[in-house]
Parts: sequence; structure tokens; C-alpha cells
Amino acid sequence: MARVCIHTLEPLQHGGVMAKVRVVGEMLRASGHNPNLMYTATDQVPSGSWVAKIRYLLTHARPYTTEFENYQGVAFPYWPLPIWATYFFPWLWMNDPRYKFPIQVVVSGAAQCGLPVALTGQRYIVWISTMYEDELAGRALAGDAWAAKTGTGISARLLQYEEKLVIENATMVIANGDYIAEKIVDRFPSVAGKVRIVVYPVDTDLFRPKRAYKQQVKTDSYLLFTGRINDPRKNLPMLFKAFARVLAELPDVRLVLTGDEPEDYLLKDASEAGVLSNVDFVGRQTEQQLVELYQGAEVFVLSSNQEGLGISVLEAMACGVPVVTTSCGGPENIVVDGTSGFLVDLNDDYHMAKNITRLLKDSHLRDRFSDNCVRLARDYFSREAMTKLLHKAFHDVYPEYFSV
Repeated sequence: MARVCIHTLEPLQHGGVMAKVRVVGEMLRASGHNPNLMYTATDQVPSGSWVAKIRYLLTHARPYTTEFENYQGVAFPYWPLPIWATYFFPWLWMNDPRYKFPIQVVVSGAAQCGLPVALTGQRYIVWISTMYEDELAGRALAGDAWAAKTGTGISARLLQYEEKLVIENATMVIANGDYIAEKIVDRFPSVAGKVRIVVYPVDTDLFRPKRAYKQQVKTDSYLLFTGRINDPRKNLPMLFKAFARVLAELPDVRLVLTGDEPEDYLLKDASEAGVLSNVDFVGRQTEQQLVELYQGAEVFVLSSNQEGLGISVLEAMACGVPVVTTSCGGPENIVVDGTSGFLVDLNDDYHMAKNITRLLKDSHLRDRFSDNCVRLARDYFSREAMTKLLHKAFHDVYPEYFSV
């Protein structure tokens, strides 16, 4: 058994990065290895007085062991530094024998959290979903002032340089799909020969089509969105505008949103769009509840400004739910326009509504798209197929630890 370090973002119960970490962790354990997490503990800094912050820094000056779900880990203290320096900070401890691992992998959205291992000269794999400038642009487009500022000037240049170091020094770069793979090669041509594509694997035995009892919503016809509804990149205000257009023709349809409890601004946006009474905020769901919501939905909708992949799109397709999504990066490589769903431009609430309404009104078209979704998910995105590709990647970088 070998110890494996998974460099990642601070782990959260939900979200695409932790979903990918679980996939890697399960594959590593199945291969007889012991995965450990390494991350910066960003949300533990007190938000009160400077006295509280200084006390935190004095008591959390060094890395400390932690545990999340069934993963042991090393958490690095979050110091109030520019974000580029935050990514660099853990490198100061990389020569400590306690933090040396024979197998290293970076699992993230963007690549910067892999900077500590990139500076050590060791072999490592990086599995990413997006370029950092795309992530910042998506946030800025939704009105995030911090993202707009960070995406320009010296901070942006330093972050780009860190991204370059992580990607170019990697032994292998795994991209979540064609979209991000092409972005990587375009930006860093020298890595073209070591880029592979492994799409997030979907458990098609769990996420599968089956008409379910719709006990959580008030009607038999609903649209579904799953994800971090308060993330401005998801662009829920645009979705509310599109939904208002749908309701003008089909007033009994509902929109179901899973994820966090809605912040006040979302409730205000839904109210101003005139759709609040037709929206169900059902909160966090267990895995089985989520599957049932997918299975009962008529159409899955995604209004994002930016997505590295779109795991929820894959899950919806596996359950046979046609998708209407913005062309925001990752979905273009998952959804076949006019076959398994429809792609629309960013912020195009008119065409999003038009395509949703078309699917809702035409059951034959919806059924055809549903069959195509299931076939595509099983043929190209199943857990069995993707886990084999992931295992092969680790074998090619660490042949002494992974059998063919």
C-alpha cells in the first residue's frame, strides 16, 4: 500500500471538485492505496475583530491534520495574503518528511492548488476542469467585483504563471473534456503530448431512467436545476427570466431548484421575474432523493456563465432527462445539440425558453431525446469506462504502483 496525496481545494460535501476527489479516492483504494487530502483551510478564518484573526494566525501557524468524510488530510492555515501567495504558501512545508508522498495527484477546478507539488520536481498527475481565467470571467460576468479585479493586473499575471508551472511540470494532465483539453493545449502547446481526457464518470446503475413518484413538488410537470444555486456563475436570474417566458405559455409548469437555501437576492430576482410562486427550493437532497428528482423531471436546465464540465448535466442525461443549457464551456462536449438537448448562447433567456417550451409541448421529441441521453451516458460517460481510463493514466505515470 502506498500513501497518496490528493492536492485539492478545501473539501465540501457538495460540488464538482469533491465529487472528482471521491472518484479518484475510490479508484486508489480499489488499487490498494491510501489517499490523503492536502488543502488550504480557507473558511476557518474568523470574520470578527483583528484580535480574533491574530489569535487564529498564532494558533494555526503550521499545518495540522484533519479529517473529512473518510479521508485523512493535511490542512494549511489560510493567511490573509493575495490569492496567488495563498497557493504558494504550502510549498514552505513540502520538504517535511511527514508531507512526502510517493504518489501525487492534483484534483481541482483550476490548477493552482497544485503549485506546492509542482515546485518539488516530483512526478504528479493533474486532473482539472477549467482554466482559472475562465472561472474568473464567469464570476465577473455575474457581477463579482473581486473576480473582475483579480482577473486583471499583476495578480492575474502571477496566477497565470502559477497555472503554467502546474500544468507544464505535470507528468500527465487530465482534462474533464474536449473543451478544457483544447484550452490547455492552445495555452500550453508543449504539453500536447501528455494531455488525456477523462470525463467525470457517472454511476449509470444508480442514475438511470425510471418514472418516480413526484412527492416533493406540486405538479407532474417540472423543470429541474441542481447545484450551488447561490453561485453567481450559475446565473439563476437569467433562468428566472426564461422560466417567466415558459409560464406565459404553460402556466402549470414548475421549476425545482436543489442545493443551498436561497439567499435573499435570489428570492428577490425570482419575485421580480414573476415566477417565485412557481419555484420550489427543495434544498440539499440525499443521493436517492436527487436521483428521483432527475427521474421525474421533464427537462433539465442550466443557465451558467461558465462550467468546466457540468456533472449535473451528465447525471440528468443518465436519467433520461433532455437538457437545455447555455454554451458555457463543458456542456458543449456533453450535450449533442438537437439530439440530446439544446444549446443556447449565454444570457439568451429567449431561446432558452423557446427550447424548453418546445420540449414540454412535444412528448415525442422529448422521448427521442431521452433515449439518446441514456445511450450517450452509458456509452461514453459510465463509471466503468471512465474509471478504466483513470486507472490507466495512473499506471502510465506510476507503473510500479498500479497493475495493468
